[in-house]
Amino acid sequence: MTRFYLFLLNEFKLARTAIPIHMVAILQPSILFLFLSFILVHPTFKVNVSQPLMDEGHVLVEAMEQVGSPIGADYIDPIIVDSKELGDLRQIITVKERDGVPTAVQQYGLIDSNQVKNLRNRLTAAALHLWNAELKGRALSIKEHTWLPYDAPYTVYFGMALLPMAAFVAAAIIGGVLTAQDFELKTTLEYRLSPVSPVLILGARLVRLVLSSLLSACMLLVVAGLVTGFWPGNIWRLGGVLLTIAIMASCMGIILGLLFRSTIPAYISGLSLALAGWIFGGGFALASGFGGVYERISRLTPNAHAVELCFPAFYRVEIGNPLRSALVLIVFSVISLSLLFFTYRWRVTKQAY
Repeated sequence: MTRFYLFLLNEFKLARTAIPIHMVAILQPSILFLFLSFILVHPTFKVNVSQPLMDEGHVLVEAMEQVGSPIGADYIDPIIVDSKELGDLRQIITVKERDGVPTAVQQYGLIDSNQVKNLRNRLTAAALHLWNAELKGRALSIKEHTWLPYDAPYTVYFGMALLPMAAFVAAAIIGGVLTAQDFELKTTLEYRLSPVSPVLILGARLVRLVLSSLLSACMLLVVAGLVTGFWPGNIWRLGGVLLTIAIMASCMGIILGLLFRSTIPAYISGLSLALAGWIFGGGFALASGFGGVYERISRLTPNAHAVELCFPAFYRVEIGNPLRSALVLIVFSVISLSLLFFTYRWRVTKQAY
C-alpha cells in the first residue's frame, strides 16, 4: 500500500510538468459552456414594435404577450419603441395600412439568417393567435399535455450533455500527454526494469486521472448550476455515470500515449475522441429525437448512454432503457481496462529498446 501511495503522490507531482495542459483539459468544458450559453437561442425573444397608432397594432401586441409555453417562459417579449424606422435596431415591426388593409411590416437589420428565421417565427405565432381568435368556434383547438412539470431552458440540457464530455476530455488529454512524456523522458525504461507490478503503476495513474476527470465534471456542474439555477436531484446516480466515463477516458488517454509516444499526437487524438463522442453522442439534443443514422451511430458512443442516464437527475423523467445504458457503460469500462493492460504489456513490458 505504501508503494501505491508513493506512485499516486508522484502522479500528482507530474502535474507540474504540464500545467497548461491540465488547465486546458480541466477548465475547457466550463469555459465552453459559459461561452455558448450566452449565444444559444433562448425561448423568449425581444421584439421591437413601433408605437401603435391603430387599434390593430395594440391587438397585435396583446397577442404577442399571450403566446408562450403553459409551463415556461413567454415566446415573445414585445418592446414598444417610438421609432418608426429600423435605425440602429436589429428588428422592428410597424403596423401600417396598405391598400386599406392593416398590415404588420417587419424590418431586419444586420443580423444572420437564423435570427431572421426566429424573429419571423415570433410574428407568425402572434398572427396565428389572432387568426384562431377570429375563427372562434371554427378554430383548431390544441390541447397541450406537458411532459415535464416545468419548462427548463435549453442551457440545462446543454450543460448536462457536456458533463460526460468534461469527464472524458480531462482524463483523455492528461492521460495521453503524461504517458507520452514517459516515453519522451525515458521513464518507461525504468518501469520496464522495475520489479514493481504494472498493476500498481497503472492503478496509480488511473486513480489520478479519474480524480482529475471528476474534478472537471464537478466544476462544470457548479458553473452550469449557477448560470441556469437548475441542480441535479440524484447526485449518486450522476456520480456513478461520470465515474464509468472517467474510467473509460483514463484508459483511452493512457492507450493513446502508449500508441503514439509523442505528446502532440496524443493530445490531439484525445481531444478529437472527446469532441466526436460529444457531437455524435447527443451533445446538442437527445439522439432519439434525430433518429435514423445519427441515432444508430450514437449508440456506439458512451456519451449517448451517459446523457440518457443523466437525464432523470435534471428532468425527473426516465428516458430510453436505463438498464441497457448502464450495462453498455460497464462493458465499455471493462473493455477499456482490458485494452489498457494489453497495450501496456505490448508497449512497455515486452517492448525492446
